[in-house]
Amino acid sequence: MRSAEPMSLPLHLAVDYNDLLGIDLDQSAADMGSFVIPFRCEVFQAGMMVTETCAGATYTPVVKFDLRPTAGSDTSRGDGDIAELKLLTTAAGKVMIDEVAKGDILEPGEEVVVELATQPVGGAAGHGIPFLLVKYIPEIPDNLSDIVETT
Repeated sequence: MRSAEPMSLPLHLAVDYNDLLGIDLDQSAADMGSFVIPFRCEVFQAGMMVTETCAGATYTPVVKFDLRPTAGSDTSRGDGDIAELKLLTTAAGKVMIDEVAKGDILEPGEEVVVELATQPVGGAAGHGIPFLLVKYIPEIPDNLSDIVETT
């Protein structure tokens, strides 16, 4: 039986471990972190808690959540297929969400990468903490090809 309640997957940050505001959106576009998929689940919602008001005169920040079918590999990597957050001038304390992938199934061995796709330019500012909410789908490990028990 599937869980009716969404749960948040833990975020692995690749940058800014010492910044309680989360990802600094005023930096070069790059991968900022990832969510490892440890069990079969259904995407419910992706988003970001904005912790510093976003700004940019020429460009404002855009954060994408990309599906990696094989964790650690960019082969067949998606481009904003789980979420694309156009943060514009979103104020601190707001939660920006995207439900474009709601209902999509994620499998163990996959990964969702959080990418700062567009760096703000001109009066640039912004920080945020990404999240990925999923619904657990019960399954035995023997039925999941990318779960392998050590010997």
